Amino acid sequence: MLPDRPARPLVRRSRAERRVTYALKVLALITLGAIMLSAILDFIGRISSVAVIVVGAVFFTYVIYPAVRRLNARLPMIWSILIVYAIIVGVLAFGVAVVVPALYDDTQSLIHAMPTLIRNEQRFVTDPNNPIVARLPGPVRTYLATVPPQIVKWAGGYAATAASGFVAIILSVVGVLATLVVIPVLSVYMMIEVPGLIRTFIDAVPARARPKTVAVLGDIDKVLGGFIRGQLTVGATIGTCITISLLILHVKYAVLIGVLAGLFDVSPYVGAIVGFVPSVLLAFFDQGWQHALITALVFAAIFQAEGHFIAPKIVSDSVGLSPLMVIVAILIGGDLLGIAGMFLAVPVAAVLRVVLMQALPARGALPPAPPVQSEEAHPEAAKRSPVGAASR
Repeated sequence: MLPDRPARPLVRRSRAERRVTYALKVLALITLGAIMLSAILDFIGRISSVAVIVVGAVFFTYVIYPAVRRLNARLPMIWSILIVYAIIVGVLAFGVAVVVPALYDDTQSLIHAMPTLIRNEQRFVTDPNNPIVARLPGPVRTYLATVPPQIVKWAGGYAATAASGFVAIILSVVGVLATLVVIPVLSVYMMIEVPGLIRTFIDAVPARARPKTVAVLGDIDKVLGGFIRGQLTVGATIGTCITISLLILHVKYAVLIGVLAGLFDVSPYVGAIVGFVPSVLLAFFDQGWQHALITALVFAAIFQAEGHFIAPKIVSDSVGLSPLMVIVAILIGGDLLGIAGMFLAVPVAAVLRVVLMQALPARGALPPAPPVQSEEAHPEAAKRSPVGAASR
């Protein structure tokens, strides 16, 4: 028989030591997360086509799954999916028949009118009798006159680069299949097989870690589903409101501006700039500052309604990120992955927040440090203590 090991002495650590240890663990977790994120981004860059298909299928699944689940309560899963797909095809057909022609007309009209718009802006800025810009220094007015051509040149170069890559993808067989077939088919398999895969993953986790794993997966599902479905709904609502408002105000290119504002509003705060700036400028140069002021007030009302009523009711604060964190995430995502990174930044940041909040202990979870007892309460311990002996 093996001899009994001597009991290890119980080491009591102070609150300061525990806090330092906890801070080091959090720092190590953040560092490990940054390394893993860098490796993941590098891996995604190597399989960009597959990544686009998978991410598109995940987003598409989150959008349609609530409707499929409700139908599945009364119908088989495959029939529920087919009904939802039929509704989507009908909506797309309506959009192609109604929205696309108007969008095409606005785009062509804007392309033909762009030289005239640039000349009007330059004439307005360089006019010495203009009371609005006459007080600005000469170099500032010169710079303002060169801004529109620079924007057009930058937009043209960026659009050409993006279009060349996009056309190369679309013209390939993989791009066509991804657009027309692979994403919906992959979404079907996700809705059918992912619940079983999740159960298998949870069963593989040690028993003591299963409650935490289930909580993390549930929070991630709630955050992603709430953000994707909610933000798409908010973007469609805001795009429709902007289009109708601009049509009523007789602002040119109303459909084009409304569609762009709705698309970019999927990334919070971006749609406001995309819709507001061209609308106010077009109203100003076409119909004067009074009309531009009315247009600006209409946009202010729309986005106040979005921030205080529409987005909270639809998204329900499921992301849990402050406006500052959202803006920082969008800037980081745009710097890393361009426009795609701006769209993905907020849900990725929300998922990281969920993981971090689940990894951190709840407030007050750290037990308090044991109180220091006086010598009067335990005189025998004071006698055995070097400090007590020295005091005597």
